[in-house]
Amino acid sequence: MNQSPFKNEKINRNFELIIIGFIFMVLFLMPVIFTRVKNEISWLHVLKIWKDQSLLLPLFILNHWLLAPKLMLRQKYVSYLISIVLLISAFTLCYYYIDVILNVKPADLSTIAAASRPTPIPPYAQLLIYSVLILGVDAGLLFSKKWYENEEKQYILETQNSEMQLEMLRYQVSPHFLMNTLNNIYALIDLDSAKARDAVMKLSKLMRYMLYENESGKVLISKEFEFVQSYIDLMKLRFENEMIVELRIPEKFKEFEIPPLLFIAFIENAFKHGGGTDSKSKIVISFVFEDKMLVFNCFNLKSNRNTGTETGGLGIENSRNRLKMLYGQNFSLSLNSPEKYFDITLKIPLT
Repeated sequence: MNQSPFKNEKINRNFELIIIGFIFMVLFLMPVIFTRVKNEISWLHVLKIWKDQSLLLPLFILNHWLLAPKLMLRQKYVSYLISIVLLISAFTLCYYYIDVILNVKPADLSTIAAASRPTPIPPYAQLLIYSVLILGVDAGLLFSKKWYENEEKQYILETQNSEMQLEMLRYQVSPHFLMNTLNNIYALIDLDSAKARDAVMKLSKLMRYMLYENESGKVLISKEFEFVQSYIDLMKLRFENEMIVELRIPEKFKEFEIPPLLFIAFIENAFKHGGGTDSKSKIVISFVFEDKMLVFNCFNLKSNRNTGTETGGLGIENSRNRLKMLYGQNFSLSLNSPEKYFDITLKIPLT
């Protein structure tokens, strides 16, 4: 399976805790930094603020482990919003009532008020603001985490589905190739039994490549070229007197890995529609490297019994679908079928 572009769950969980921890740390340090009288920390007032802010902890716990999972993450947004409003209101009103009744103030609070800016924010209003801030950030992080998990699950499902479809198409190519090759060998048995035996040996080598050498989903281009050459040699045993086959491969090239069996369906199609002419037919197969692209071309004259406009059957259709899944829009495939010939050009990126 392809590696997910998403980070793992542990990293996301740590990121969430870091953000919440950072907010609580800022709230904890703010009184120490800003609550001063004559450049000295007023610890009585700091302790008073810390006591007030300690009410944010049960608010956070109730939201993070109860309300958000039970309501927001289950898309019960109205119920969640009402619950949050009621929860914050209840905490704020209780704090206001207790603070007014007990009238708990540090001894030097009047001095701080005189030295501070006009009209400081009342403690109950600060609690209200901090509550909205903490619960808003927590809800946003939980919602982002849920979205992230859904996206990761969707990505994994799509990746698994794509890989399953690719495997199905790949294994459809192999039986299609095997069926055509066995038909060719069967035709050789009556014509030349020695050539038929040679064809069986060549076929065993081809099948070994198809079954064992491309299990990783990638093969070296040189190996794919060897496979194409072996397949053409096999076909020549049957069509030796019927057609001329040219295979053009660059003598020197840089090695790349590509998906296996990308070209075989098109080459099969050339032999299928090129054999059986009254005079010798011709097939020209070429590979060219152009600007980080591999250009494959397969040209064949049509036989007298194939003068229609069809451009291939199941094998080519499977190959087209496989190319779309492998390369998306990053490939080019053109199939031309005028009256006298077939011409197929495939361009794939090399990475």
